[in-house]
Formats: sequence, C-alpha cells, structure tokens
Amino acid sequence: MDRDTLHPISTEEAKARLRAAAQELSLGRWIGKRTWRVLAVSLAGGFIVGRLRLPAMTGAVLMQRVAPLLLTALFSRRR
Repeated sequence: MDRDTLHPISTEEAKARLRAAAQELSLGRWIGKRTWRVLAVSLAGGFIVGRLRLPAMTGAVLMQRVAPLLLTALFSRRR
C-alpha cells in the first residue's frame, strides 16, 4: 500500500480517499470523457439490432453481450 506518511490515517480520511478512488473508476466518469464515441456506438448498435427484426428480448440480450465487446474494441488503448 502506498502511503505518504508513516502514521495511520483516520477513518474519515480513509473514507474520503476511498470515495475519490471510486469516483475515478466509475462508469459515468468514463462515459463523460468519451460522450460522442459512446453515443455513436450506441446509436449504431441500436440501428443494427433494430434492422435484424429479432424479438425484443433477443435484441436486448444481444446488445447486452455485444455492446461491451464493441466498446472494448473501439476504446482500448492502442500500443
């Protein structure tokens, strides 16, 4: 664990650090940085699934499984 000082931190300070770290990892923050890309992928995926003429439940399940893969492929950092 990485600490700046050798003394233990208070409970309130630990809670504040945990909240700050959780906000950095939240999905809302991630989407906020890439709003237009996420919107474009969502609309394109919705149009594609809508054109397939699948039952509503099948389309919803398909989007739940395919959308994370699309987002991962499109937004992964290129090395």
